[in-house]
Amino acid sequence: MHGGTLLGIFVGLVLGLAVAAVIAYMLGKSGLTGAPVAPGVQKEIVRSGKPETVPATSTPEKPRFDFYKILPGAEEAKVPKAPETQTKPVDRLWLQAGAFANETDAENLKARLALSGWETSVQTATLPDKSVRYRVRLGPYDNTDELNRIKADLGKSGFDVAVIKNP
Repeated sequence: MHGGTLLGIFVGLVLGLAVAAVIAYMLGKSGLTGAPVAPGVQKEIVRSGKPETVPATSTPEKPRFDFYKILPGAEEAKVPKAPETQTKPVDRLWLQAGAFANETDAENLKARLALSGWETSVQTATLPDKSVRYRVRLGPYDNTDELNRIKADLGKSGFDVAVIKNP
């Protein structure tokens, strides 16, 4: 009985190798396989006995996906251009969705907002009593109309946010 098992394994291995060899031969004959060609190198193809040189084409770039752009209902953040000559600093406005003593709580809120299509950041602030707060914020915004529209949209989605004036 023990010899039959070893014989079966050996026969299966030989048959598997034979099938793999036949498939490799057929693919090689059809021209579907070949040595990989480095980018920017010309490739020579032999058809009907005459070699032809094919110029190398640049490999197409893989599409880049921005997580926040592919979320449903997400809008691209509009970055206003600052004037070249600015005499006084512009007050920047933020929408604060929460402030936490625990960084994990802040990251959880950031994730919930991201799943709803909002891009946020967690800012660390050290208070005068040396404690640390993790603030979940959207922005900054220079346009109060845009800020109020986004605040209303967040409210409709169930997020209570506060307007923060911060340099």
